[in-house]
Amino acid sequence: MAASVRTERLLKGEPVYQGIAARSEDATRSAATYTGYLAAEPKPISTERWSSFVRLYATITSWQQTCLDLLKASIAGDAPASIAEAALRHVPEHWGYEYHKRLPKEFIGHPAFYRTDQAANGLVLEVQCPGSLWGVHEILLETYDALGFGHAASTPRLSDGFAAGLRRRRSGETIIHHLLDNASHPAGERFFIQRARKHIKYFSFDTGVRQQDCNFVRGHDYLSLVAEPFAAERIQRLIDGDSVYDLPPVTLFDQKLLLAFPFWDVTKPHFPDAVRAVFPYTTVVSPEGLRLENGDWVSLQRFASLPRTQRGYFLKYAGSDNLLNWGSRAVFHLGKLSQQACEARLREVTRGFDRGIRWIVQRECIGADSVAYVSRTGEVQTSEVHDKYSVFYGPGGPLGLLAMFESFYKVHGSDETISTVGVHLHDAAGEQVR
Repeated sequence: MAASVRTERLLKGEPVYQGIAARSEDATRSAATYTGYLAAEPKPISTERWSSFVRLYATITSWQQTCLDLLKASIAGDAPASIAEAALRHVPEHWGYEYHKRLPKEFIGHPAFYRTDQAANGLVLEVQCPGSLWGVHEILLETYDALGFGHAASTPRLSDGFAAGLRRRRSGETIIHHLLDNASHPAGERFFIQRARKHIKYFSFDTGVRQQDCNFVRGHDYLSLVAEPFAAERIQRLIDGDSVYDLPPVTLFDQKLLLAFPFWDVTKPHFPDAVRAVFPYTTVVSPEGLRLENGDWVSLQRFASLPRTQRGYFLKYAGSDNLLNWGSRAVFHLGKLSQQACEARLREVTRGFDRGIRWIVQRECIGADSVAYVSRTGEVQTSEVHDKYSVFYGPGGPLGLLAMFESFYKVHGSDETISTVGVHLHDAAGEQVR
């Protein structure tokens, strides 16, 4: 993605990062803001690609609902007990089996808002609910607009799409309590809140709003939702149909375990091939071994002895413990390890299997690209990078695209990450360009 002459001209002499900081300070009265690099241009989204995001929504919704159905069936004894054991046993007892048994699944539903992290080929690597980076998309799109990139002005803001999605999700006035304690990028979420406030009221931001008034709760981890002071009342309001959660107050949607359900021997029969087609091969690791993508069952020792080229899998913590399930900490590339280190790592992570601690392996999808970006001194430079594409969803479909690039193969939003946003291109007649 080389910078054009027009881009060079637009960016020449512009204090890009000072502008981002000033925009954040103006909105949040805080100097904390986006700390990565800005790609030299926004990324065009063709009609065809956007349509693929639209089609994906129905598949993701189906996958989420089937996973929830399987958990409830397992708790009730109508599906293998190993499903509930994998999802709940590691959770503190009073928020595990008994809590989920009492919670009627018909009042939970699939997540209202979430972010899919995708490879360049479209495969979904993870689904974050609600996920951070909503504010990063918002501030970068505003930055491109301010720099004169015309299509940025006509591309919908996430905050507008978020408000429209809420209107689709529930009737009446929405009042939000956003629990920011475990957001991976709270500065960005605070910026997003300020932009969304033109449509919606927020507790602790708008006058006259009490916690008891809130009927929409956003949170970034399961345990924060069920342990906050008003959880009991809010969950009852959810059951009564008068409240919405984003993430839903069940542990399942805070776990990477769901990624393995379409492939794991225990749950695979419940998913069609159309669901499996949107994810890279992912399955659960046990002390006895794991099933490879070709169907072979191998021991941990046998897997570790495979050539590195055949160990192109990421090992990921699958549960909801925030000591591990946060900020890409517990993610390892098994093909980068020696045979001895690989086996040692696998044996280490499966020691907690009897306590319900689960890890998954996922087939690697590492893309390579070249991207132009704005250096700290304001010059346009080019870097060879790996890529990741995050698509934000609300009720009904996609809302926006954030593309991230990093020289490290694990693209996760560090200060060295280069980011841009997707913009919708239109021709002179107003039609979107393919």
